[in-house]
Amino acid sequence: MAASFNPYYGEPKIQALQQARDEQVAELLDLPGAVIHARTFSSDDPAALGWHYLRRIMSDEGLVTLRGADAATIARAKTELSSFDPKLHVWDLFMADAQTIRDVCGKIIDVALPEGLTRVDDEELTPQKAREIQTFLSDQGVSPFSTDTLLGQLFPARLIALQNAEAKIVAAGFAAMTHNRHSPFFRSAWVGLVAVDPALRGLGLGKYMDALCNLVAVDELGAISTMEFVAQDNAPSRAMLESCGLKQVDARSVVMFSISADRITK
Repeated sequence: MAASFNPYYGEPKIQALQQARDEQVAELLDLPGAVIHARTFSSDDPAALGWHYLRRIMSDEGLVTLRGADAATIARAKTELSSFDPKLHVWDLFMADAQTIRDVCGKIIDVALPEGLTRVDDEELTPQKAREIQTFLSDQGVSPFSTDTLLGQLFPARLIALQNAEAKIVAAGFAAMTHNRHSPFFRSAWVGLVAVDPALRGLGLGKYMDALCNLVAVDELGAISTMEFVAQDNAPSRAMLESCGLKQVDARSVVMFSISADRITK
């Protein structure tokens, strides 16, 4: 009898986080303040969720993320989570409405791909192909999600990938509806896990993939807006998001509180 397929990928700590989030999906789908994330536990309204909940996660896993937090919420979190002496990892929040995405990103993807590259068809996105994409993302320094999450089996999500003539993955991205009905970001899609083979950089594939993921979010997942996160010192990624029509949201950040100084992904 063949061994069962393990949907989790990466170092043991990362696999444990993936499994914990996958097993929590049913709870997070309607829990005020919770984000239906696939790796780090995230909250978009810690007051509604309860700071005791976040302290428990910090105790169990050593990190939590606040999504779309303002300065007052971040300051409160520093106090509420102070006993863990956390290190802060900060990303800026970029967003765009669906019409802007259609107007801007539609033009970006309306070009021919480099010769030999094609989008992986939905029927080709098997668990085994998702494993190849997990490996590809990890090789680019992007910590992936479980294959179940990537394939949209746990909550609405789309995995997008490009492959070459030898069926080797050369670019990937992901879009998902991660905010429940209680969220200030309800019906907004998160776009991420965008990566391109280093050998093909400089051809505009990063911009193409980002635009495609944003379009999939609004046209296939029904999002009314999209969001992405980018580090404050990552000028190329910031320029790419702006070229796809996303703008930085003033006074809102994504902040990971972690007992480690190391980021688990780009």
